[in-house]
Amino acid sequence: MRMTTWFGPSSALLGAAIVLVAPGCGDTNNNVTASQSGSDSDATTGPTSTATDGTITASGSDSDSGETDGTGSASMTSLPTTGEPTSTSNGSATSSTTDPDTTSTTSPVTDGSATDPDTATTIEPGTTTEPGTTTGPDCIPTGEETCNDLDDDCNGIVDDVDVGGDGICDCLNIAIFGNEGANPSAEFQTWLEAQGTQVDRISLDATPIDAVTLEKYDIVILDWLVRGYSGDEAAIIKTWVEGGGGLMSMTGHTNDQTVVDRPNSIIAPMGLAYNNSQGFFSGPVTQWAQHPITEGITSVSFYGGLYVDITEDGVAVNEVIGTLPQGPVAVGQTRIDGKLFIFGDEWIEFDSEWQQIPQIKQFWVNILAWLSPQNFCTIPQ
Repeated sequence: MRMTTWFGPSSALLGAAIVLVAPGCGDTNNNVTASQSGSDSDATTGPTSTATDGTITASGSDSDSGETDGTGSASMTSLPTTGEPTSTSNGSATSSTTDPDTTSTTSPVTDGSATDPDTATTIEPGTTTEPGTTTGPDCIPTGEETCNDLDDDCNGIVDDVDVGGDGICDCLNIAIFGNEGANPSAEFQTWLEAQGTQVDRISLDATPIDAVTLEKYDIVILDWLVRGYSGDEAAIIKTWVEGGGGLMSMTGHTNDQTVVDRPNSIIAPMGLAYNNSQGFFSGPVTQWAQHPITEGITSVSFYGGLYVDITEDGVAVNEVIGTLPQGPVAVGQTRIDGKLFIFGDEWIEFDSEWQQIPQIKQFWVNILAWLSPQNFCTIPQ
């Protein structure tokens, strides 16, 4: 799954020294010496006098001078004003500084942007000046789009490459969990790879699924699973989905409980589950709700599948997009930044049977486009 890094502005902490300037001081080196007697740390009262050497003498009452000798007197020498903030008449310090080399005044940026010291240009928050690394008005085109996690052509979509013009993004990394379906003439993985995608068939044994493995993929398809998954594995997959991954599940590979329990071990924690209380039943599916997955679709084959239970968890948004009389058989879920598509049959992966049925291929084009991470690897239809 692709992760995008934004480069934000940097900020600098400016220290400031307050300069006490007395009118009529004649010290030519800009140093002012003040002596104070009394016992009040916050305010000084009493008359002041100015000596000819630039010394200011103040007398009055001070209740807490901080001196250890009990005299209540203190002395303070100001720093040179060059390059330092100066005080204003209301006691606050200005934020401007003087460059000793150029005697020009510069001010820190207060709108969240940063200034590039090499180019003296302002870099707005959330953008970068490097070519192709961002989308939007600050993106700088670098040429033809390639599979490199960058928006090379600055069209707002990262890695939208489709050399063959089949409608499926060539830059997708897909993992298929489990074995192939029961039709020996079908080569679904080979068909996906022929569309330009990178496909790995994994999870064929008891090796645990971990976050590092999932991070390599944009989409995971649950095929004929060879085992059930633990609660820890299901939690890892759920976190991957919520972070932007796309998960699809198929079932109906055989007429036993394994095709219910095994996929449910992954999808049930996200509120979706297969139900075989009405047995395995067939379609075709012709009742479709309006949804990106159903665009251009009127009929999809369905042989010996199951319907889908939905449990609302307050996190996900579920949409029933395909139904048969027994119940929902196609459900889309948006879950934080990721998506799930749960289908009640596996016949749609038998490419040897539907090569001459354009709608099945279009169904896959729509599924993969919808499951792809936002603004990544989506081909305009």
